[in-house]
Amino acid sequence: MQKGPNAGEAIAAEYARLKAKGTREALELFIERHPDDPLAEKARQEIERLYGKD
Repeated sequence: MQKGPNAGEAIAAEYARLKAKGTREALELFIERHPDDPLAEKARQEIERLYGKD
């Protein structure tokens, strides 16, 4: 499935919204929804920074 021209903006907005929640669950939800997006790696790094490796 090809992403539309504003898909990147929508994904970035979703990342910002979920990150602002400040919970591990919100970041994990983003990763689950967009595992291959570059922001998923940022979410993974944020989880590691905040919660350490499990």
